[in-house]
Amino acid sequence: MIITDITRIGDPQILVWEGKYYCYATSSGEGFLCWESEDLVNWSEPKLCFRAIDSWGESHFWAPEVVAHNGKIVMHYTAKSRELKSLRLGVAVADHPMGPFTDVHGKPMFDFGYAAIDGSVLVCEEGNYFYFSRDCSENLIGVNHVSQTYCAKMNDDLTELVEKPRLMTTPTEMWERKSGNWLWNEGPCVIYRDGKYIMNYSANFYASNDYAICVATADHPMGPWKKSVNNPVLSRRGDLFGAGHNAFFTGLDGQLYTAFHIQTNPDKPSGNRRTVIGKVEFSEKNGEIYQTIE
Repeated sequence: MIITDITRIGDPQILVWEGKYYCYATSSGEGFLCWESEDLVNWSEPKLCFRAIDSWGESHFWAPEVVAHNGKIVMHYTAKSRELKSLRLGVAVADHPMGPFTDVHGKPMFDFGYAAIDGSVLVCEEGNYFYFSRDCSENLIGVNHVSQTYCAKMNDDLTELVEKPRLMTTPTEMWERKSGNWLWNEGPCVIYRDGKYIMNYSANFYASNDYAICVATADHPMGPWKKSVNNPVLSRRGDLFGAGHNAFFTGLDGQLYTAFHIQTNPDKPSGNRRTVIGKVEFSEKNGEIYQTIE
C-alpha cells in the first residue's frame, strides 16, 4: 500500500487522464482541491479546482468524484444547500482535471426531499448509473438515524437522473452496527468485473476507528445486492484505522487500485484523515467473492 502525503482530507478519489493521476477529496471549505502525480507516490501541491463561492452550496463540500466522459471532466459533489439548509448532490464540468470546474445547474442535481451525499458514477453496457447515500441526518427509521445507498439511471452526459432512485443497501449486519443509533451504508462505488457488479461501500461512523470498507455483489447494476460473509474487507488492520470511502481506478500499469482514507491520529479519531492507495484483487470460492486490498 501507498500511504501518501495527502493529509487533512477525506473521501479521496483518483482520476487517470492523459498519462497522469489526479486526486480529489473532501479537503477545503473554499471548495475542492486537486493534486497531480505521475507515479502515485509524489504529488504536487494542491490547486483549488472548484470554488465554493460559485456554487449553490454554503458549506459541507464533501466527496468530489470525477470522471472523464464525452470530452468533458465531470465532477459530482456534496454540499449543504444555501436555500434548503440540507445536504444535496451537485454536478460541475471542466475541460481539464485541474479545472476550473463550473456548476452545471446552479442548484442541486436533484431534490427528492431528503439529504443526499457521496455520489458515484458507473458507465457500463447496461447504461449510466448514479449511486449515492441517503444521509442519516434526515433519515430516521424507528429510533435509528440510517444512511442507505441508492441508485438511479443517468442521462448521456451524466448531469441528470432519468428516473427516481431505488434503494440498494441498508445497514443489516452486526459489524455495521458499531455506532449506536446512527448507522451507515455510504460511499458506494461500483465496477463490473468477470460477470458481476461489485460494490464497495463504507459502514460505521466516518470519524471513528471502526469505519470500514465492505463489499456486495449483484448480477445487475440495480441489484439485488448480496453482502459478503467476509465483510468488512478492510478494518483496523496494522496501522490502518478507520479505512473507508474508497473509489476504484485502473492505474497506468493496468493494475486495479482503490483510493481510501484512514485516520491520521487513531488515538484521537476525527475528521483529520489521509489518503492511502492499495492494489485490489478478487477471487471466488464456493460462489462467494473475496476482495483483498494490499
